[in-house]
Amino acid sequence: MSIVRVYVRTFQNEEHADLFLLFCQKIKKECFSNDIKINLTVLQNETNKSQVTSIWKYEDQKHLKTVRTYLAKHVKMPNSLSPKEIVYSGEVIIDPSD
Repeated sequence: MSIVRVYVRTFQNEEHADLFLLFCQKIKKECFSNDIKINLTVLQNETNKSQVTSIWKYEDQKHLKTVRTYLAKHVKMPNSLSPKEIVYSGEVIIDPSD
């Protein structure tokens, strides 16, 4: 059963949010070039540009662990960004592909 994790991050300012968006683009490229399969969607709030939502979809717990382990080892985000973060996570019950 697939797993979805939604992160809502509110940064100190729009510039920090933009930097985070660059990190997300870099992550996607690095994972692709290292054969790490990821399903990542990133949104920036239209009215509050300092808020970014990222939606990660994993095939199962093993896939989640593989991706998270890879990111922890290879992707370093500056501590200065330190956004407020809310995380929602759960197993998918109904999926559009079903």
